[in-house]
Amino acid sequence: MEYRLLRAVYSSVAGAVLAVTGCFLQSSFRNPLVDHYILGIGSGALFFTYTTVFFYGYNPFTVALAAAMGGLISLLLTVLIAEKISGSDVAYVLAGISVTTLFSGLSTFMLYYVQVKYPYASVLMAGSFILSRPQILPYLLVPVVFVSLGYPLLAKRLNVLLLGDENAQQLGVDPRLTRLASALIAGLSSSIIVCLFGLIGFIGLIAPHIARFLIKTSDNRLIIPLSASLGMILLYSADLFSRTVMAPIWGEIPAGSIVSLFGAPFFIILLITRFTGRKT
Repeated sequence: MEYRLLRAVYSSVAGAVLAVTGCFLQSSFRNPLVDHYILGIGSGALFFTYTTVFFYGYNPFTVALAAAMGGLISLLLTVLIAEKISGSDVAYVLAGISVTTLFSGLSTFMLYYVQVKYPYASVLMAGSFILSRPQILPYLLVPVVFVSLGYPLLAKRLNVLLLGDENAQQLGVDPRLTRLASALIAGLSSSIIVCLFGLIGFIGLIAPHIARFLIKTSDNRLIIPLSASLGMILLYSADLFSRTVMAPIWGEIPAGSIVSLFGAPFFIILLITRFTGRKT
């Protein structure tokens, strides 16, 4: 009972955090096609997690610090590449895919060596809550605090940022500072989720879009809490489906794989509608 309760709490909280980070990233970059997975944050955090485990063993505190650093480095790399190309929506997608591919390949390479020291390393590759245990609860609270503090501080500023940098400055909002703060919060929060539960993609992409569709607005004061609720439902449902429906038939499938199964087609549709001139 304790294990099932922890697993339900962890999957729900992780879904909420990833959904909020998706809102922060999409609004700060004014790009509806990004989340921590698309921008390479997740794969960078995973690679640094594996590297730290390989050299120092699995210690949640050390791994969390390394993952946070890896996520921010990969985000910075994506932004630099995208801005060097053109800074457009497609530039960020292409740059993010490139960085994700790079760090994913490095993570796969490291996995063969890390498994010797940490047998559950492969679980992090797909994103799963099978290792839910009480010891990681304090580390999960860190991203919860980050996004909880970021919401009241950034929601209104992100709304202004959507109007453009010049208009934001005229309204008293520093666009660079707002973008930096939201990117840091999103990068740190999602990286810690990755080091705890693995690479879970598309929650941060899907939840904000569903929220905007449901309430027909881009006001982050409303979108962020609704996205958090949707993220909780989506990821908890994926994990519940995995352990109650799939496990007795084929064995337990990681929740991250189930989310990607539905998230990837959603992303393709979003790309098509975005670049054929129709509104998303």
